[in-house]
Amino acid sequence: MTSGVGRALKFLLLGFVVLSAGTAVYKIAAGPAMEPAAPAEAAAAPADPVKMRAAKPASAAKPEAAANTAVVYYFYTNTRCSSCKTIEAYTREAVEKNFTSGYKGWTVAFKGVNVDEEPGKHFVQDYWLNSKSVVVQKFSGDTALKWVKLEKVWQLLGDKEAFIEYVTGETHKLLETK
Repeated sequence: MTSGVGRALKFLLLGFVVLSAGTAVYKIAAGPAMEPAAPAEAAAAPADPVKMRAAKPASAAKPEAAANTAVVYYFYTNTRCSSCKTIEAYTREAVEKNFTSGYKGWTVAFKGVNVDEEPGKHFVQDYWLNSKSVVVQKFSGDTALKWVKLEKVWQLLGDKEAFIEYVTGETHKLLETK
């Protein structure tokens, strides 16, 4: 009887592994081939203060300055632990400390978005979110451009300086790409 239970458990675990591998393959195959496209809905994110500023008429002296914006998003859910709150605080600090006067013609802002609530639910698919995440998205006027998901924020959580340098550096890299 023990060998029958062991055999059943073995097949159950093997089935789980096969199902998990199949899910991973499906997600990879269903996604874009090379580079993630800019989410179309991100450009029309409701109540986005950066987008509202970009929609206002720019001054005659610098018309392109208001058109180039970037948003450093922190995506969270209704359930929030202390680590989640720390990621939000460190990300906000990185933006406030390093981008208050912009960067190379880009206006950069921080925005926290709850993906459990209706205005932000679409971001889960737009940015392939599977947990609380930091994403940097750049815009030219109302057109969404490239974006990057900062995968290392959870790994760097224990080192505030490294975390802030990572968010700042990745934002710089994105804004310097064409």
